Amino acid sequence: MKKLWILFAVLFLVVAIPAASFAENVGYDGGFFIKNDDESFQLKLNGRVQTKLFFEKSETSPSQISWQIRRAQLGVRANFHDIVSMGFTLKHAIGNVVNPNSGSSNFQTVNIANAVAAVEIIPAFTVTVGMVGLPLDMITETSSAWYLLPEPPITNTQDDGLQNITPLRPSFGAPDGLGVNFSGGYWKWFYSLSAVNGNESNYQVNPDKKMSFGFRTGFNILDPVPGSMTDFECSTTPKLTVSLGSDYQGKRTDPNTGAQIKYLWTSTLGVALRWGGFAFNTEGYYRKTKMDSIGTAVWARPNLTDIGYYASAGYYILPKKFEIAGQAGQIIRQGPDNNSWQFGGGVNYYIFDNNLKLQAAYTLTTDFDDVTGTQNRHIHNGTLMASAIF
Repeated sequence: MKKLWILFAVLFLVVAIPAASFAENVGYDGGFFIKNDDESFQLKLNGRVQTKLFFEKSETSPSQISWQIRRAQLGVRANFHDIVSMGFTLKHAIGNVVNPNSGSSNFQTVNIANAVAAVEIIPAFTVTVGMVGLPLDMITETSSAWYLLPEPPITNTQDDGLQNITPLRPSFGAPDGLGVNFSGGYWKWFYSLSAVNGNESNYQVNPDKKMSFGFRTGFNILDPVPGSMTDFECSTTPKLTVSLGSDYQGKRTDPNTGAQIKYLWTSTLGVALRWGGFAFNTEGYYRKTKMDSIGTAVWARPNLTDIGYYASAGYYILPKKFEIAGQAGQIIRQGPDNNSWQFGGGVNYYIFDNNLKLQAAYTLTTDFDDVTGTQNRHIHNGTLMASAIF
């Protein structure tokens, strides 16, 4: 961990000190920046610390009240001549009972994320290499700084609980991966296409020829909706965007059951609306898992189908200050001990724009455990989270 921080400090000094010697402008715009006199170079730093006090209760685990550092990160991004950019993020994150896949396996480990380099060939076509992951849906490309509730919907974070029942039955979150991405847009249309290593890891090289592919496209029917779940700007004109995505993940072996999976195909369709402080987001998911063999799975079929959806809404009672929000989602996985749903609501108080805010929320999550001998799990979660963002 110390070595990574030292490396970051050295890289920062190597870039920042020469830049400072001829900098004309230093300031803040979504992060602290430094740029030269002709604005052909800009270095930007941004960061985030989110800490929370939460209460959690369920039938299958002891109740707890605890403080937690949910997320801490520091990012650096450099831009050259408006066509080349590069950067990375140092990030801590940790999940919880409701959202076990929403964090790192070890909070004490520094994770490098979003390490990419990009070049804009033409305004409608940009090539990015590095930790590009697979595009799929709107929520995956939404910054956690702009969630309506402290946590995203269960469609992006939750596991099925008993993994030995059926193979690979997590949520619909888009996979990570080292690879290449092509993105751009024309008029009201936009697109993003990625090809990544088949192991879908941000750190490991490909052990064979397997690759995974993802595509997302959309259309801004009215003004474009930004990468946020909320309408903090309290838009004076309506914004409306539709999104369509699809991922193809190739052959793999399930680590829990030894099942041989031929492919996974996931698709999504979403709509986002912003107007006058009101924000609405919804996306539906469809996933098909094709298997060559089921291994030691207790229950499985050669073809498994999962569907899911979420919907969220928020409204500013006091513009840019006080917001009420609600969120619901459901995952319907084929087979026993697989389904789950969640609903909840909360309030957000913006102390200083979105740079300092408090979020209070309650959610109820239910797993349908239909396997004999197991117990339905109802998870009550109350959260008070403070976010400091620059």
